[in-house]
Amino acid sequence: MEVLDYIVYAPKPVNVTEIARKFDMSISNAYKYLDDLYKGGLLSKNSDKSYFPSFKLVEYGSIILKKINLREIAHPHLVNLMVKTGQTVHLAIKEGYEGIYIEKIEGPNSLPMMSRIGMKINLYATAFGKAILAHLPEEEIEEYLENVELKKRGKNTITDSNKLKNELKKIRERGYSIDNEENEIGIFCIGAPIFNYDKKVIAGVSISMSTARAEEEKVDEYILYVKECAENISKLLGYKG
Repeated sequence: MEVLDYIVYAPKPVNVTEIARKFDMSISNAYKYLDDLYKGGLLSKNSDKSYFPSFKLVEYGSIILKKINLREIAHPHLVNLMVKTGQTVHLAIKEGYEGIYIEKIEGPNSLPMMSRIGMKINLYATAFGKAILAHLPEEEIEEYLENVELKKRGKNTITDSNKLKNELKKIRERGYSIDNEENEIGIFCIGAPIFNYDKKVIAGVSISMSTARAEEEKVDEYILYVKECAENISKLLGYKG
């Protein structure tokens, strides 16, 4: 598997000598690994006896992608995040210019919230939403801002597009987002982006608590937990940062 992984990520076809040198093995052993992978259909071979990944891997990839269920994959990590923080955890995706909750796990220490699975919500004033927006291509961010009215929702909602773009830049740099009474008065949230195998942001995870409790809780520690949760889910989706 290490040999296959090396060849998949190599910039050009690989020969027996390179594999032997890379993995500190004899030429005969290197050939045996390559020949087994070739006979198994995972590698193709050039006329100069160099090897490269076969289209069978593409076939496997397409089948795996069809079977991936983000909510199912994420669930144990979301539960773990809730246990660590005691706060309500949300998982949401972007659909058009809005976000949609696809999972919610209520924590024992958080306030009752109106959010529910399947509910649509804005992206610009929510922690998970800003985490998603921050990692979209620039042209998609511009398109979003051209089509979405930034309405006042909480006392700290960012309603100026330039200020929001600056905020998204900061989020991109630090890897997490904060919603401090931007979407709802009295609610404080921490969010982080989830990426897929193609390094595209596909979802966001967040925890929510009362603003008053945020002042008492270990927010810096919670930020690390949220980022770790998002990173673990991203890895399961094939993301390599």
